[in-house]
Amino acid sequence: MMVLQNDVNEIKRILLREEPPEHFSFKDVARSFFGALFLGFAMLSKLLVDVASNLNIWLIVVFTSLILTTEIYFIGFARLKYQERKTRYFAEFWAKRFFTFYIVAIAVSAMLIWLYTINTLVPQDGMISLVLALSMPCAIGAASADLLRKY
Repeated sequence: MMVLQNDVNEIKRILLREEPPEHFSFKDVARSFFGALFLGFAMLSKLLVDVASNLNIWLIVVFTSLILTTEIYFIGFARLKYQERKTRYFAEFWAKRFFTFYIVAIAVSAMLIWLYTINTLVPQDGMISLVLALSMPCAIGAASADLLRKY
């Protein structure tokens, strides 16, 4: 009975591609760039430009950090087997992905704002809040690209 259960679990793992996450590489950075670009395009609008000056920058950074940390844990770290969790600490696993995803998100949001010349619509002191406001969906897209790699 136990052999049958092991075979069923192995078939499920192969069919569902429940592989443990690989080590972080340049391919992950490229995937995160395109994921951030995809959601950044979708969220860039006149409404975001209008409300960006009234947003609390610190709350945006805190919520973006919380969302990224949650995504990193549930998308990547939770898929590690118990034995691998002993050798791959969450702090190291999190730091590599968090800082990469957030830096890519800020760079993509600044690039989109500059590319579509939205920077001319916003006063100079409102640019930081606009970049950070757009970086939230970009960061979610960057981390989601890691999830889509599984499929």
